[in-house]
Amino acid sequence: MISVVGLGLEGMPSASPRGRRLLAGAGVIVGTERHLALLDGCSARRVTWDGAPAHLQPLLAGHESEPTALLASGDPNLFGIGTVLVEQLGPGAVDLEPSVSSLQLALARARVPMAATALLSAHGRSLAAAAGRAAASRRSAILTDPERDPAALASALRLAGVEADARLVVCERLGGPDERVREGSVGAPPGPPFDALAVVVVDRLAAPGPGLGRPEAEYEHEAGQVTKPEVRAIVLAALDPGPEDVVWDVGAGSGSVAVEAARLAASGAVYAIERRPERADQMRRNAARSWNVEVLVGEALAVLPGLPAPDAVFLGGGGRAIGSLVELSVRGLRERRSPLPGRLVVGLSTLESVLEATAALRRARLAWRLSQVSIARGRELGGRLGWEAMNPVHVLSAEVRR
Repeated sequence: MISVVGLGLEGMPSASPRGRRLLAGAGVIVGTERHLALLDGCSARRVTWDGAPAHLQPLLAGHESEPTALLASGDPNLFGIGTVLVEQLGPGAVDLEPSVSSLQLALARARVPMAATALLSAHGRSLAAAAGRAAASRRSAILTDPERDPAALASALRLAGVEADARLVVCERLGGPDERVREGSVGAPPGPPFDALAVVVVDRLAAPGPGLGRPEAEYEHEAGQVTKPEVRAIVLAALDPGPEDVVWDVGAGSGSVAVEAARLAASGAVYAIERRPERADQMRRNAARSWNVEVLVGEALAVLPGLPAPDAVFLGGGGRAIGSLVELSVRGLRERRSPLPGRLVVGLSTLESVLEATAALRRARLAWRLSQVSIARGRELGGRLGWEAMNPVHVLSAEVRR
């Protein structure tokens, strides 16, 4: 077993009592030059690591017979090497001993409660993803790096829709003798220079909802070819994307379902497949503020086999290939590892497509539910209120287990 021990900027004094005991009993201590320089009073042999996860296992090889400790920053179980090692070696081979994380310290310095705060990272990760998830949260604490520094993060937050007057606190060198905490706003953040590993705290008065069923006017589309908000809400309820789910949107068109599903699967991924390049370009513009939507151009029957197994699939198009697409989607849903059932939802406009899709589900021995969604919208009619009926849409859904 390898012990991963978290340290703060004060070195050994910042480790937990158990962390200090683990380091004192270690025969080998592995760490970056910065972390090894913080050690004091440890007689163990020291092995320098460059910080790359891929280079760690060769360094650990050959030390299985002696107690080995790996140094990490703060809490190694929070965006740290601890989670990587558990995935690589298994939970039985890794002992995690955290110190106080920089995110905890930043929230304490900003006087922001940790409960219900989104803990995020842009350190070596997507800036748009961190900003997008912060835009959906009232409070957030975000790790940064030299490339994605607090100024770049503030710009990304504004692009993601965070209001300019939202409170923003930049915390640097937390726990060290030269700690610095500066306050500003998303529209006017503290200026550079920034520490390489600054933490940004965003504290807002309120946060928006997920924005489901947005009006057609908010999406670029061609001659009304966009899933209507009322139908979209029903489709998304049936898809029921979880926070880390993989979603396929096949025949995505304008991408309205993909964009809104992506907000629900905020830590997952949405693959939007469209065979017409001009529609795909339109979809990319609609998904410009979505950090987890990937637009793929091509025939769905050729593209889908190369995608990660989905947790939810929406078939919004398909034409004469609808039966084959249903079968391929069911096959993909049965390949997933989750014990929860996958969800298949199909939007259909013709009775022939309904018959072909239900026949495919029967062949797969799946129970299904079919609804005809008829919508009428109120409008002015000669100075009085009337109704304008829209074409009905058939929504077919099924649960698929492994």
